Amino acid sequence: MIKLTPAMGAQVFDRARIPLIIFAAAMLPGCAGSAGDSATLLAPANYTLTTEEKALDCRRLTGRIQVRLLALRGEEYKVHPSSAAQSMRSATSAALGSDSDKNAAARAATNRPILDAYNNRLVELGCPSFDIAKELQARPSAPTPYPAIPASGKRASPRQGHLVVPRKLLSA
Repeated sequence: MIKLTPAMGAQVFDRARIPLIIFAAAMLPGCAGSAGDSATLLAPANYTLTTEEKALDCRRLTGRIQVRLLALRGEEYKVHPSSAAQSMRSATSAALGSDSDKNAAARAATNRPILDAYNNRLVELGCPSFDIAKELQARPSAPTPYPAIPASGKRASPRQGHLVVPRKLLSA
């Protein structure tokens, strides 16, 4: 085995410095940007529905909106990792080539135009729609969101959604 020495052109490090160098290299990617920067860079100005999405009926659009709302809402109630943990995750994902360092603000920024487009499509179809801003502020443990704005633009009453039976059927 050949031992490298400074005379051979090799750079020799003291073994005590190696963990310090690894730690410094892991912390550097966390200094590159902030969550606000990535959120504004990833946010599309507006979202155009695909032909497949335009063909969806009210029930399926409502379901897609509910799933996205449940995944996104209550961000201020969630526990966020420390900056050191975020830096380590960023360094790890950069080293492994994954994109798991996307933060919740970036996901919300990219999903909000999609939610608005789906909700506008519900209105175009004459279906009840959602109060998206209100639903995004709800706690994560809140019940599943349901459309609160009927097609006419008036707020839905709490009883809307219950089965209404015509009197003719009740007397029979």
